[in-house]
Amino acid sequence: MKTILKNRIYYPLGKSLLAGTCLAVALSFAQPVISADANTTSVRIMRNEDGSFTEFKRSPDERIIERRTYAERQGGAGDRELLMTIIYRKDKHGKLRSGKIRAAGGELLYRVVYGYHRVTGNLVAEDMFDARQKRGKVITDPKTNQPVFKEEPVRYLRHRYDAQGKQLKPIVISTPAGRTAEELFGKEGGSYIEDPWAEKK
Repeated sequence: MKTILKNRIYYPLGKSLLAGTCLAVALSFAQPVISADANTTSVRIMRNEDGSFTEFKRSPDERIIERRTYAERQGGAGDRELLMTIIYRKDKHGKLRSGKIRAAGGELLYRVVYGYHRVTGNLVAEDMFDARQKRGKVITDPKTNQPVFKEEPVRYLRHRYDAQGKQLKPIVISTPAGRTAEELFGKEGGSYIEDPWAEKK
């Protein structure tokens, strides 16, 4: 059931979710079903359930990951077209801290910030900001008592865990009208990625 609070609509993942229509195709991710290494030290390529391909590249210091998503070109001779690029940055502990989402032509669409629990270190938040237009509201600064503009995300994603630490379906909060979470981000619902080079436990 949806809940409306301060003009925002809260949905658990799996229900209708409002989000930006411009990413309807570009962010249609699925779990990778085939993995092939082009170069295990710097590049990984994965084929997704929807037929698209995702290429991961990392910097020599492993602090930056570039994620490019391609689809088969309609009417093409087997060649592929770029759908979207995300540049992720890690902190010194190896945790993703931010991401920049660009359209195929290179236009910066969104900025994403990731947050973690102070004690457990679990991922708890993904905040997506519109890079083309600052959205937010004017608030009163408690220190100066002056009006200041506070930028707000166009999409929040809050990760939850049960008592045993198992991750539950996240809660998504979105402001602009658009597609469902699954249509935008695939089954996982978020832009966050596990390190493609990490060893499987």
